[in-house]
Amino acid sequence: MKRISTRKRTLNMILALVLSIGFLLPYGPTAGAKKLPDTTRLVLTVRSSLNAVSFSQLELRNAILIHEIIRAKKESLGPNQVPNITDMVVALTQEGHEDKYFHMDRMGYLWEEQSMQKLVLPPAATFKLIRYANALRATHYGRLIRWEDAERIVPRKGIVSVTDLETGLSFRVQRRAGSDHADVQPITKEDTAIMKRIYGGRWSWKRRPIIVHSGQGRIAASMNGMPHGGDGIPENGFSGHFCIHFLGSTSHKSDFPDTAHQLMIYKASGNTRAFIEAASPVVLAESFVEAMYQRDSLLLRQVWDTIPEDKWSYFAGQLETLESIRIRKPLRKTGKSSVLEDNEYDESLKSDIRLAIASNKIGKPERNATYSFSFKRDDRSSPWRIADVAVK
Repeated sequence: MKRISTRKRTLNMILALVLSIGFLLPYGPTAGAKKLPDTTRLVLTVRSSLNAVSFSQLELRNAILIHEIIRAKKESLGPNQVPNITDMVVALTQEGHEDKYFHMDRMGYLWEEQSMQKLVLPPAATFKLIRYANALRATHYGRLIRWEDAERIVPRKGIVSVTDLETGLSFRVQRRAGSDHADVQPITKEDTAIMKRIYGGRWSWKRRPIIVHSGQGRIAASMNGMPHGGDGIPENGFSGHFCIHFLGSTSHKSDFPDTAHQLMIYKASGNTRAFIEAASPVVLAESFVEAMYQRDSLLLRQVWDTIPEDKWSYFAGQLETLESIRIRKPLRKTGKSSVLEDNEYDESLKSDIRLAIASNKIGKPERNATYSFSFKRDDRSSPWRIADVAVK
């Protein structure tokens, strides 16, 4: 079974980053600071979701930065607020002290895990943390490449390796067909077995963020896990093909990019925020439901970044027992027409969308509900934000 060696990747990465990042920062790593005890460690960990098994780490020995974190004052959240945490966790280890864990938000601020209080750090320290975090992310995620270019990088009959970003498991595939996305098949029975393990032993249409390894590096992509269509590789234990989507690719039945696939592609690039910032109310609503389906609390917070505490408690509670959720009546039709076109929102600052939802809790029958979304933005050039989601 093939799996990313997190330790090996981390060690190689640390050597490269420690040598290069120091030249990018406003001051040296130890100048003017007391020497650190050998047992004091600051470790950055990036993972695509809070439950992801695959991760990358960077250990820092920057005395100034560590001392700033140790002596930082703390600020509490305002009433009914939830911090906008990201994929980055910072761990501080000191001999004689309990280990401390901090979540980094998208502004580079650190939030203590237990108390959810924000550390008040000097701007230079926050800047340095952001630089370290971005360098670490660059080694963990893939690059966004449009389908028109990916189609040439992964040609028909070409063989590439695919890594599932959540589990770290890797397997090989061959592109067999596909003009709007890549139709691929596992090469061997062993590759098929690894893919099925990624999906928990059951084939599924669920989209997953993946890295496609090619001669041009790591490419962010998304796959589903359902064998369908024609069969082409004998004795690989896979009856049909499955789909890999890249930035801007579409399905066989629609001229619109599949929202769930595109969301996973941006997740595989470590830049979900860019997708959310550019999303219309339609795409935001679809992304919210997909985050629920993925049972990904981090992604849910990114889609609704201003979610109040009471709403967060409700939807986070739903994730614990949710087995599946889907939109019963898609907002977009197949073909070139849609119920809601993005340009319908060009002039408005507020919008409302109602979705018919079907969901299953573990061990329970399917239940129908209506999700009523309210959206707003400050002006026409500002990104849309979810203002409220009501469930009936």
